[in-house]
Amino acid sequence: MINKEFKLSEIANLLDLSLEGDQNFKVSSISNLQQAKKSDISFYYSKKFKKDLENTNAGAVILSKNDDLDSIENKLFTDQVHLAYAKCSQLFMPKSLDFSFKGNEPIIHEGAIISPNSNIEANVKIEDGVVIKSGVFIGAGSIIKKNTLINSNVSIYSNSVIGSDCIVHSGTVIGSDGLGFAKNGKKWEKIIHYGHVEIGNFVELGAGCTIDKASSGKTLINDGVKLDNQIHLAHNCTLGENTIIGANTSIAGSVKVGRNCMIGGLCGIVDNIEIVDEVIIHPMTFVTNNIKNKGVYSGGSVLMEHKDWLKKIVSERKKR
Repeated sequence: MINKEFKLSEIANLLDLSLEGDQNFKVSSISNLQQAKKSDISFYYSKKFKKDLENTNAGAVILSKNDDLDSIENKLFTDQVHLAYAKCSQLFMPKSLDFSFKGNEPIIHEGAIISPNSNIEANVKIEDGVVIKSGVFIGAGSIIKKNTLINSNVSIYSNSVIGSDCIVHSGTVIGSDGLGFAKNGKKWEKIIHYGHVEIGNFVELGAGCTIDKASSGKTLINDGVKLDNQIHLAHNCTLGENTIIGANTSIAGSVKVGRNCMIGGLCGIVDNIEIVDEVIIHPMTFVTNNIKNKGVYSGGSVLMEHKDWLKKIVSERKKR
């Protein structure tokens, strides 16, 4: 939870940024361009988000002089936007991120079944018909809706929402931080994640899945999604209704997958792309661009010696 407020002049001084705009304007949280409100500060570091920059409601934006936009009233300039974003996210971090012992006791419906050795923190809501097996951790402020089954040794981080009639298999982790770091010289600066995970109804998550919470806003799994074992879904991703994904597939941050898609096992999907509804992707495919038309896609290769593979690559490039 973000509960601090800063004048833009304070942020500029703390992060060594140049400020153009109202130095007394106050922001109380940090968010991405799409979801930012007037009380938020946001950031712009890639031209792929140009439309978001032009349409943002953010009260202030961190960006470079080269990307200056007249329509943005309050701007903080830097040559290292990603690093400034990381440091800015740390400004809003509470002194303690542990809410375990604050607030009200969990609300557990009398029709729910809680097995021994589970740890349920403050302000958690567990509805009728929920079954929690042994060794489960549920972080503060989370909600588990009706008739959902949480199997043993699942970890659910704070403020996660899991819909009704879901099944979460053993070893799955919901709501952990994403891979959010900015390069600071030879070291990495952590980007604090303030978002959460929201899961719809009739969703099934296989064993050992990892679902990262959003850096801001939410990572969203819509109704009817089915995930096989050991699938990784990174921060700020969205999976459309009734999409199914095979084992060991990894999806990088801010990917949007449409409805009724079928994605095979061992696929890799790079960050910040969109896949439309009713797409089938064959196993072991590496997706690097938007998929704008429904259909069947594949990108694997037959096994061959490495020297032959290199020759094949050269040959394919010449054809282009």
